[in-house]
Amino acid sequence: MLNPISEMFRNVNKEKGMFFSSLISLMVVFTLLDVLLIFFYNLNDFKAKLDVSNQVIIYVKTMAEPELQDFQVKLNSTKGIKAIKFEPKERALEKLQSELGVELTDQENPLSDSFYLYVSKNANVEELKNTIKSYPEVQELDMRTTAIQNSLKFDKSLDNILLFGLAGIGIFAVILIFNLTSVGIKARKKDVGTLTHIGVSNNFIRLTYFLEGAFLIGLASMGGFLIFRKVYGFILQGINLLNSGAVPRASRGELIALFLISFVLGIFITAVVNFSSTRRYLKFYKR
Repeated sequence: MLNPISEMFRNVNKEKGMFFSSLISLMVVFTLLDVLLIFFYNLNDFKAKLDVSNQVIIYVKTMAEPELQDFQVKLNSTKGIKAIKFEPKERALEKLQSELGVELTDQENPLSDSFYLYVSKNANVEELKNTIKSYPEVQELDMRTTAIQNSLKFDKSLDNILLFGLAGIGIFAVILIFNLTSVGIKARKKDVGTLTHIGVSNNFIRLTYFLEGAFLIGLASMGGFLIFRKVYGFILQGINLLNSGAVPRASRGELIALFLISFVLGIFITAVVNFSSTRRYLKFYKR
């Protein structure tokens, strides 16, 4: 009785040269895919840090708790503000004492309650500045208008890079993996005809070639990931020697997620190739 796993290994052994050639090519593809994905991951991480830096600090007049809450509601409804954080003057004084290394508890607190406002990417910065200054509760405004405007423009450019870059990576990976995995099934065209003529079921044939493709993808994605880890470690070490901490090291969980993305993508493409190619050949030999 035919067994799909045994048949898969028989096919691999029969075409060892082609299998290892495809394996090496796919390992290169998966290595490049992992490198590109980690690059865009770091770019997205940098973008998140950039968003946090787009903040405005306002110092407000002394107000009772209900008035502070009302003012917070007003800020939340202000166009161009995506988030706010309140810092009471007592906490600000504690930070100041910690930084200066002195005790100021006997002195009257000269600081003001403050709000940290995080600017949304579509904000009109000049309009936002004028709106905040018009609020009677505001005592002082710390807003680097030009710097925030430039940062928001750069943020939008990064959005385009991430969007088109990830789309490009996806197309690049799909085309290369599709072409490489389809080679194996095309080379087995005659074998499909032979199995069909001896009465082997279509599902058995599909499963056999899918398992072969999945086995190839599994080895290639793992091999490519191991190569990527070496390359990634080397590049990271070089960058951080020049600028310590410039690029954070991805955690084990993030690296595993990266591997799973490329592996699942490869398995999905293999399934599509297997179904479309074997379906075409099976129809041909069923005539």
